[in-house]
Amino acid sequence: MKSFNDIIIGIDTSCYTTSIAAISINGEVLFNERILLDVAKNSNGLRQSEAIFKHINNLGVISDKIKEKLKNKTIKAICVSKAPRPLENSYMPVFNVGYNFSKLLSSTHNSYLYTTTHQENHIKAGLFTNKLKNKNKFLAFHMSGGTTEILLIERENNLDEKYIIKIVGGTKDISFGQLIDRVGVKLCYDFPCGKYIDFGAINCSKKIEKGLKTSVNQGYMNISGLENQIVKVIDKYDKHYISKLTLDAIIRNIEKALSYICNEYNIKEVLFVGGVSSSTYIRENLKKRIKTHIDLYFTNPEYSTDNAIGCALIGLDKYKNKYEIT
Repeated sequence: MKSFNDIIIGIDTSCYTTSIAAISINGEVLFNERILLDVAKNSNGLRQSEAIFKHINNLGVISDKIKEKLKNKTIKAICVSKAPRPLENSYMPVFNVGYNFSKLLSSTHNSYLYTTTHQENHIKAGLFTNKLKNKNKFLAFHMSGGTTEILLIERENNLDEKYIIKIVGGTKDISFGQLIDRVGVKLCYDFPCGKYIDFGAINCSKKIEKGLKTSVNQGYMNISGLENQIVKVIDKYDKHYISKLTLDAIIRNIEKALSYICNEYNIKEVLFVGGVSSSTYIRENLKKRIKTHIDLYFTNPEYSTDNAIGCALIGLDKYKNKYEIT
């Protein structure tokens, strides 16, 4: 008999967020704690060594915060992001922090330890808050600080917890998140700059005179050219207009890429995951541009930015299906 106190823990230590979440055996979210890594003013990011140090400190802070919430709970399994993507040789040092912390936690609590990836964590969190018509085959648009990829997702052997993921589009150079942060830093916003750019675009009443030129070929986008165009005009307009100009260009890139890929693979459903997809301006205006031929599903903002809910859900799937420890 399953106890109401049995829980699954999810852990994710990405480039800019330390995350720990917990769900019950019945799939109820018990907590979703996360701390952004501090980034110095006028900086474009963190070195991996800096991020590792901050993750170690943040895990201590979160551990103190969830201490009371774990009272009388039995941790049946822990699932942690061990790599950025489910690809061979996908590696980033920051994920070792969460993985080794999870190994210690699983040993002290005599619980199962499962591994997943940061990207799969995002996709699972997106599916948690959306009801797609066809979960066996769909597209996922992963837009975050370091990743902009369009993914073909197909279920493997009709098992919820196992998907085959294939990259079918995305950016050829920098990501949407990098573009937004680079523009934001030039506008003297704090890093990460997404919320400031989004606020500026939403509150800009000026109509775009001439949009930036986009470069999209068969679902693949070149973004660095947008940055160069913005640099040339950044002193001519106010911050809100530059913000709107930036996000408008991203929206038009998305529309062109998806129009090609959805037609190529005969898919009509697209799930948006990752921090950039939490932008209110992008959500509202992309829906206006893509009205009928493609169904868009946006993850709830609290789960689209980096978090560990997806890890916990994947851990629950593996625990229920008695997967071998990874």
